[in-house]
Amino acid sequence: MTIDLLIPVYLDTEVLLDLLATVEDGFSLVERVTSEQVSRRSSEKSGGADFATTAMFQFFKLGLSGKLGRSTTEGASETTEANKTHTYGSLLHRFRRYLISEGLLMQSIIDDSPEVGSFIEFPGILRPNPFTDAFERLQRILRFADIAMGLEDRVTQTNSSDTNEHRKGQPSRRPPSMSKSQKQSKAIADFLKLVTTDVEREGTSTVVIEHQTSNYRAVVTVFDDYLRDRSMTEVLNREFRIFGKVARHLPAGSGESVDLLASSGVAGFPSEILGQLTSTMKEMVAQTGMQIPTPMAMVHPPVIEIVPIAIYL
Repeated sequence: MTIDLLIPVYLDTEVLLDLLATVEDGFSLVERVTSEQVSRRSSEKSGGADFATTAMFQFFKLGLSGKLGRSTTEGASETTEANKTHTYGSLLHRFRRYLISEGLLMQSIIDDSPEVGSFIEFPGILRPNPFTDAFERLQRILRFADIAMGLEDRVTQTNSSDTNEHRKGQPSRRPPSMSKSQKQSKAIADFLKLVTTDVEREGTSTVVIEHQTSNYRAVVTVFDDYLRDRSMTEVLNREFRIFGKVARHLPAGSGESVDLLASSGVAGFPSEILGQLTSTMKEMVAQTGMQIPTPMAMVHPPVIEIVPIAIYL
């Protein structure tokens, strides 16, 4: 059997330990391994004998040959003890091998229909939350624009102050004030930050995994504490495998969708406001040529929601 060596970039150690301890009725992270070697040395003595009988057999001489003696064995034993330590990665291998050997891990979304509660290994490209990603990109662009406008205003104010100093002979000490465009930019940025922090709760991140050989997508919420790289630069827009349990399955043709705003305050906004936000984003993209994706609040079927245990290559 070929060993699939995994490189985990996300690992929920608490869930992994609970599941493995349940399967094995408890286990230890450190095992004591004892080995014993025995060496033996044998020696054997043998000999022969002749004797004559009396009475009627006195004319016959009987001869006997064979091993007449004893054998001795000398032995020595050597005992060695060592500690074998398990890492979380090795325990992940252990639990995954158990699920595969028992036929409990679904590895093909095409051949099987995922059931709620079943273990699944879902491969695909990890994409950021399609709703918050659009606003976060716009926030970053506005910050650059704000800096550029600030530099331009400072140059203008410097030239103006130099002229006034030349006329009056006194330096101008008025602090630079924000322009109207800067105030509007800051107000928009503050609003967008409020929206994104409300949708993406602190300590968690939502990602969407796109399966490459089917139309399926998976929605996964990960805890930042279990990520190897909390900025998620390592995992976003790259192909990994998600290992976890199916929490919801919406096959093709289902009348429902996964709402990415379901647990946020933004979900209470009237649909007109969300529609206005989306249309405003589209207008900005069309007018400025900015590379910003259209925000999406729904992931349509076929889609599954997964409670993740690990993300690995």
